Parts: sequence; C-alpha cells; structure tokens
Amino acid sequence: MYITNDDQLLDLIDQIKSCEMLAIDTEFVREKTYFHRLGLIQVAGNGICAALDPISINNLDPFLDLVKNKNILKVFHAGKQDLEILNRLCGEGVRPVFDTQVAASLVGWGLQISFAKIVQKVTGKRIHKTETYTDWCRRPLSKGQIEYALNDVRYLVPVYEKLQKKLKRMRRLEWLEGELKFLEDHETFQMPDPYEQYLKLKNIRGLKPRNLAVIRELAAWREKEAMNRDCLAKSIVRDEPLLEIARALPRDAKSLGSIRGFHSKEIQQSGDAIFSAIKRGLELPEDQIPTLPESAGYTSRPGIEGLLASYVQIRSEELKIEPNVLADRKMIRQFVECYDTDRNFESLPLFQSWRKEFIGTGLLSIMEGKVGLAINGSGYLSLIPMNGKPVEPTS
Repeated sequence: MYITNDDQLLDLIDQIKSCEMLAIDTEFVREKTYFHRLGLIQVAGNGICAALDPISINNLDPFLDLVKNKNILKVFHAGKQDLEILNRLCGEGVRPVFDTQVAASLVGWGLQISFAKIVQKVTGKRIHKTETYTDWCRRPLSKGQIEYALNDVRYLVPVYEKLQKKLKRMRRLEWLEGELKFLEDHETFQMPDPYEQYLKLKNIRGLKPRNLAVIRELAAWREKEAMNRDCLAKSIVRDEPLLEIARALPRDAKSLGSIRGFHSKEIQQSGDAIFSAIKRGLELPEDQIPTLPESAGYTSRPGIEGLLASYVQIRSEELKIEPNVLADRKMIRQFVECYDTDRNFESLPLFQSWRKEFIGTGLLSIMEGKVGLAINGSGYLSLIPMNGKPVEPTS
C-alpha cells in the first residue's frame, strides 16, 4: 500500500489506530544536508503494510499522533536515525520503543547484526539490499523500490515476535528496557550546542586563550549557519581554514581572502558575520574565555585492563552474548580509572541496569582482590575467591 495524499493517510490510520504494536522504518537522504531529507515512512500493523510519502502528504499529524501514543509499542531495527527524525517531527520523545538490533545483541545474535541476516535467521527468507543507493527523495518511486522499502517493516513484525519470546524465555526483558532508555529519551536527539562544536576540531590545543575564544565563536557561527542553510558545516568552510582564521585574526576582506581554502563567494556572503564572530571572541571578558578540558592522561597499571577483559570473556560465554555487549574496552577503561580516582561507580554504564549484577560487581571484586582468575581443572579460566572455592556464575 502506497499512501500519497491526506485522505489515504486518514483511511490507513483508521485501520491501524487500534494496534498495540507498530513496526516503523524510514528512508532518507543526508549526504549533503544538515538535517535528514525524509523520503519515505514505512509502517506495519494489524496485518497491513504501508509506505507513506512525506513529500506529497500535506499533513503527517495523524500518523505522528500514533507515534506519540504511549500505549502503542514502536518497533525499529537499528532505529537511532529513524528516531532522530521522528523526535524532530513529533517535538517529543518517542516511547515505548523496541529495537530488534539491540534485542538481538542481548540474546547472543551479534552486536550489530544486519536486518537481512536477522530476517533470514528468523524466517529463512533472503531479502536483497538492492536499493541501498536509491535517492528516496526523487520521484516517482518505482513499484520495486516501494516493495523493497515495505519489506523492512513486513519482516520486522515476525522478528520482533521471535525476539520478544526469546528475551522472555531468557529472562532478559529487563535488560532490554535498560538498553532502550537512551533511545526513548528526547534529550538524546537534541540539537548540538553550537558553542561546544569547537571542541571537535583538531589542533586547537596550540591556540592562545584569546584565539581559543575566537575559534569557539567561529565554530558556533558555522554550526548555526549550517542549520539555517541545511547543509554540512564543512561545506561552508572546512576546519583548517576556520582554525587559520582564529590564528590570523583577519580584519578585512582582503586578509580573509588570503587564507587558503576559503572561497571568495563565502567571503561575500559571510564576511561580516565572520568579522563579528572574531570581534566577539576578542572582546569576551577574561573570566569567560573557555578553557579546554584536561587531555586524557590517565593510564592504568599494566595488565589490569587485560585481566578484566579476560573475566568479561568468561562471563560472555556463560551468558552466551558477545563480550562487547557485556562490557567493551571503553567501559573497562572507565571503570579502572574510576576505581583509581573517585570510585563513583554508580555513574558508570557497568553499574547501571542489568550490567551491575551480571558484570560490574564481579569486576569490582577482582579489583578489590577478593577474587582472582585461574585455570580450572578443565583448562579454562574461571573466577576463584581467596578461599579457593569456585565462584558460581549469575545467569
């Protein structure tokens, strides 16, 4: 079903508004724009599959009202970008959600399993990603393109049902709830702070404090301009010329034009705004000049992270999930640094939700010397307490 006008959309809503669950996917283009250019919305529920054309439909509100309905579960696969679009359209967080890629990682099917692989695993069917490079904003769309897009929600329904049952059987539904809080939080999809964008630039640590104030203003101007133009920030001016402007502090169009990589058309369009940004940085009160966060200088004692990673491997085999789902290297490093500094463990991912019980407390016991790792009688690594008795795993 291909929905191209408001009347058709209202008819569809009448047919699916009683659903307890909707499978949703989007097709978009974002190679050259700041925001996603939405080309298609696919939805499935009550045995109906439909593709909504957001370019020709004037009013998407009836559909968005369903998306905002807290009594309807919204199912996605690797849905972060879909949810970013829907959060912006709805103006609020979308909940509750179920992400099949996240769920698959918790039942041991892999950390980032593709939709094609998960469909084959659940249904035995092969779906071919033949339209990967389709421009979904170009019209008309062919029947083949629409059918390809509909498969993403058509098969999402049985995948969801299979994973839901498997999670329940493994008693891991609460695990999934903890993992999905991030996707259900509207704050996750807030626009970036323009005045924090300078921190993403390379080689800013060599700047003097006053020049650092200037680059913050310049980067904020560029980010806001990219939003207004709906283009990539680097298409306005690349990082290197922007940094050179902050170093050289040009005062007129001629000196600005001498900076390599800065186009004359952009000087004509944005010269005044750039000079204003430079002026704001130079006139910023001393007590408001930004300071860079301390560079990551912490280094753990030799062998500690490797030892903890070995324990993570043991637990992952016991729980039958990938080690990186349980605790990746970044989580381990954060934990070790926290142990050696403030020991505020509750703020760490390893001590939140299900991970605290299933991996965090074990890692802490190792760090505190209460338990250690040893080769057991079967030739495998196992957790051994100080009294020598094997530690029973939590499963």
